[in-house]
Amino acid sequence: MSRSSFIPGLPSSLTGYFHRDSFEFVDRAYLVDWAISSLMWFAGWLIKNLPPFERDFSTKDTLIDHKHRQNQIGGDLNWTLAFIIPIGVTVVVGFLRRSAHEVHHSLLALYSGRGLCAVVTEALKNRVGRLRPDFLDRCKWDKALKACAGKAESVLDGRRSFPSGHSSTAFAGMTFLSLWIAGITGAWCLTQHVPGGSFLGSKLARLTLSLLPLAFATWVAISRMEDYRHHKEDVIVGSLIGIASATICYLIYWPNPFSNLPHTARVVYGPPDADTGRIRRPNSERYGYELTGMDNEHAEQSV
Repeated sequence: MSRSSFIPGLPSSLTGYFHRDSFEFVDRAYLVDWAISSLMWFAGWLIKNLPPFERDFSTKDTLIDHKHRQNQIGGDLNWTLAFIIPIGVTVVVGFLRRSAHEVHHSLLALYSGRGLCAVVTEALKNRVGRLRPDFLDRCKWDKALKACAGKAESVLDGRRSFPSGHSSTAFAGMTFLSLWIAGITGAWCLTQHVPGGSFLGSKLARLTLSLLPLAFATWVAISRMEDYRHHKEDVIVGSLIGIASATICYLIYWPNPFSNLPHTARVVYGPPDADTGRIRRPNSERYGYELTGMDNEHAEQSV
């Protein structure tokens, strides 16, 4: 009997659509993963609403004396694109492949990566309190009061420059998508043999496709300096936080995209196989992606 039969309230139509052993990966430990990820999201939100450290400054500091400009890409739009696009692409493919395992792992890997990124970014923003390049324009220094006369909300936000939240958010979402695309296409397995005969067989095309999400994230990061919202150090560190968070959480639930193994969602929890001592892999995890050409390669080796 499959483990899916023990999931209460699971519609029969859902189990009928996915592969019959598509739910064999289910384990209670995943509930803990979801809970911890949610706590990271909540902690990031909580810290964001705390007042940041108020660093001393000089009204003659040219590094913070730039004009306050409108964002090229707003925070809400950036957040949405970096979350919805990766979910849309990976979940749709998971449904097309009729794999509940891959749908679940796509959601959890992205959700946990974004949560980790959020809590680290907001914690640093709050404690460092670095002033944005446009801080003095926000501040509107009053010599008589010897204090900022600008809008309190804008002034407080002007003290949250390091690291760049736009950069970390964009790279957290797009690094996940880039890793996932590289895995299903074999784009980063540079020495892997790929059968020709079609446009999709182009290694360079696959590489380009896998780098497109990173190109978008890079544009977002650069725009933050062009808008004078962040210093270059803020953008660099924010980008690295997003990349690291996404990579760590991705590799927990998905295989290394540099590996020649078939790119399918990993079984993280489960009983070990009696013969090998390794965690058993459901049949749904043996289905390789056609784009990688790995099925052909394994078939040639077994002949």
